[in-house]
Amino acid sequence: MGSVVRVLALLCFFLFVWGLFDIFANHEQNTCEMTYMFETPQYVGISLDETLKKQFPKYNLYIYGEGNYIQKLRRNMKPEGVPVLFIPGNAGSYKQVRSLASVAYRQAALKSHFNYFTVDFNEELSGLYGGVLMDETKFVEQCIYRILSLYEREVNPPTSVILIGHSMGGVLARALFVMPSFDPKLVGTILTLASPHHAPVVMADWHLKEFFQGVNDYWRININSTLAHVVIVSVAGGYKDILMPDQLTSLKNIAADERAISITATAVPRVWRSMDHLCIVWCKQLILAIVRATFDLMSMASEQENKVVKEKMDVLRHHFVSHSGSRNYRSRPDVFDIDQSYLVVRPVDFKWNFQRKKHLSGTFIQVPIRTDQGFNTFTAITNQDNDDWIFGCVIKNDTEKKSTKQPNCQFAVNLSQRSTLLPSVNKVKKCITLNTTELAPMYNTLLILSPQSKNMVDISGEFYGKKERQGKLEVPKFWEFPYSLDILQLSQKQLYFGIELVGLTAVTQAVKFTVKATFCENLVGADYGHLRTFVPWSNEDSSILLHENVSNGVTFRLQTARPNKEVRNAELQFWLNPHCKYNVSMQISPQEVFGQVGCQRR
Repeated sequence: MGSVVRVLALLCFFLFVWGLFDIFANHEQNTCEMTYMFETPQYVGISLDETLKKQFPKYNLYIYGEGNYIQKLRRNMKPEGVPVLFIPGNAGSYKQVRSLASVAYRQAALKSHFNYFTVDFNEELSGLYGGVLMDETKFVEQCIYRILSLYEREVNPPTSVILIGHSMGGVLARALFVMPSFDPKLVGTILTLASPHHAPVVMADWHLKEFFQGVNDYWRININSTLAHVVIVSVAGGYKDILMPDQLTSLKNIAADERAISITATAVPRVWRSMDHLCIVWCKQLILAIVRATFDLMSMASEQENKVVKEKMDVLRHHFVSHSGSRNYRSRPDVFDIDQSYLVVRPVDFKWNFQRKKHLSGTFIQVPIRTDQGFNTFTAITNQDNDDWIFGCVIKNDTEKKSTKQPNCQFAVNLSQRSTLLPSVNKVKKCITLNTTELAPMYNTLLILSPQSKNMVDISGEFYGKKERQGKLEVPKFWEFPYSLDILQLSQKQLYFGIELVGLTAVTQAVKFTVKATFCENLVGADYGHLRTFVPWSNEDSSILLHENVSNGVTFRLQTARPNKEVRNAELQFWLNPHCKYNVSMQISPQEVFGQVGCQRR
């Protein structure tokens, strides 16, 4: 009996180590680009009241700058623009602000200026010893007062400060509102990076427990009173962040859903990659998303932070959740004046592709909306970067102009805001999926714009029945089969296919899917489509680009278990190149299963 116990213990130990190896070693290569400073980064100390310096002798406040601007501030500390305060986390440095601040400084050459302030906590271990958290929060409160005092002589002085917190710094940003002396109107926007909002990673002492409980209780109680004006975004690093599990970064049941966004970096448009706990403060793709969002949060009238909650949330959703592919967020014009000098192409098939190596004249692709033959969905994919590219219109009588080369619509309704940006090896790729049964009573024609371009033009579209492109697959149990099983073959001329994964509900599951693009005909460029893992109850989607004649693998691992009341299933979504065929196979990944178990027990 004793020998059996020893064998089982040894086996459990082996599986545990096997799972740990998956956690620490089985990660994709870091694909984040580094952010660089064009001039020497400099940090100028902000003078503080003597009483404050005596109360917090180890803490300091700095402003970031480069070149002539920082020299000007050294001579006369009168900043101009929008104040942003960066709050570092456990053992974090105030210098971690430099990537955000430098990119914003360069962007300000064409737009209004942002002033990035940063707090120095002397790299205290706030994630391991909760006794310092209240002092850090009090100091941040005083920093906000001091920052706003620097703008008192401005014509339109700011009345609030945007907060960006990394790790525990994000928790401190929320803790400000617990302070009885703090005016909540001084903060209206909070962005947090890999911050443990639900609980600390390690409950090291009772100070940590008491601090988190107090902050979260306050937010739950005052969600629609003193916090009604606050919008907040929480970005998690994803699989590569082995220090911070994604589920701890969620704002679910803490902040109001209509004023909060919890998302993993792999799902952020234009980012689409996982990053470790330190990389998240310098990853160029994410930094650009944050900086673009902060610029769009400005009010054009006051050149300060917008105070309208709905407008701010529209901006944040655009940059962090559902990017339409436009260069920046703005309201799209509802009615579009159709240029009658443009040529027209009229596809006759329900599947079509428009390709040009160079496009020397603007063209409209005129597509009649179809609801026959069971068609109820239209999907189009374009590689053009024009913001306004697809429109709905009504052609009363097409018989007279059917043979002409001019558009049959003079005015059309802009549908471009429904677009979605897609990952691609090329510069731009975006798609739109429309319900034709809903469109048909309003329009009978779609116009797709292909402007003049010196680059390759590639636009595809197709009508199909939604049920035909949505399959269901029962995910096997861990012990049912360890070998690869072919589950699907996708033919050419398809743009989209989805598979619901029935039974994929727990964070301890790991299923590997392999996709191979084959028989790609007349393919110009190197875009073979991409595969997306979609989790409807959590913004933790991830994507991989597909390549020809290569087994492209992705492991579907949930970061957040499916809630009990949730009826939707996780999905695999295939965005395809219509010139290729695809083979899809599935396999349970035992090592990654134990890695998932280890993640939940760390």
